[in-house]
Amino acid sequence: MKRVYNVIITSNSGDFVKSYSISHSRWKLIRFLICLLAIVLLVSALFYGRLYVLALKSRALEVENEKLREENAKVQELEKQLYAIEELRVKISSMLGVEATPSLESAFNNVDSKISGVKNFQALPEAYKKVSSEFQQYGELLFDEERYVPSGVPVEGFISQKYGNSHKGLDFVTPIGTPVKATADGIVKNISEDRFLGLVLTISHGSKYETLYGHLKEILVKRGKIVKKGDVIALSGNSGISTGPHLHYEIRYLGEHVDPINYLY
Repeated sequence: MKRVYNVIITSNSGDFVKSYSISHSRWKLIRFLICLLAIVLLVSALFYGRLYVLALKSRALEVENEKLREENAKVQELEKQLYAIEELRVKISSMLGVEATPSLESAFNNVDSKISGVKNFQALPEAYKKVSSEFQQYGELLFDEERYVPSGVPVEGFISQKYGNSHKGLDFVTPIGTPVKATADGIVKNISEDRFLGLVLTISHGSKYETLYGHLKEILVKRGKIVKKGDVIALSGNSGISTGPHLHYEIRYLGEHVDPINYLY
């Protein structure tokens, strides 16, 4: 005899009665389907719950990335301002017709000491001490780093091509073998062969400036050597792709090319 399950549905008043008969095999199928539905609902809840958590994390990352982009834009703007200030300082020095940042002799009357080599600003004359402490801090930075700022011409000759969009430096026409001089204190960063610029020498000046000398015949310094402004570092040549003997000279400030014409004071 087959087992049968009866399901009776009735109202409280008894005026409605409905009964269903379910066989044992069908009841097993219904239980299986109920369990399967529960499992599907549970798996769906876990899956979509994980998707929801990932969506929240993704949104948080988007917000963080947006903040990082804003911070990066601020940093780039500060770099532009620093570059503009540096260019202004160089142009002012050029207009004054001095070879470097003015010494204390030209800044204050009756001052006999020069700033070069001075490390303790409190030991300077009273005329300097009268200046505000804020100005002294700026002055200390400027004077201390002046030796790392390129200035003057690297070689004797005349300019044949100026700085432009497609030419990131100055070309000095000069005979092969003319001494090439460092335009600031620094350290030899790299010596390389370039298809276009030929034999190339790069010097790092502090943490801000780099100078590059191209189309060289011979390099007289080794990588890692410390050089001073005015030291002969190479001999000019005609290496690489060149229309004639000349020196290609570049200046980079914070990794960006700048016009060397502003530094020929």
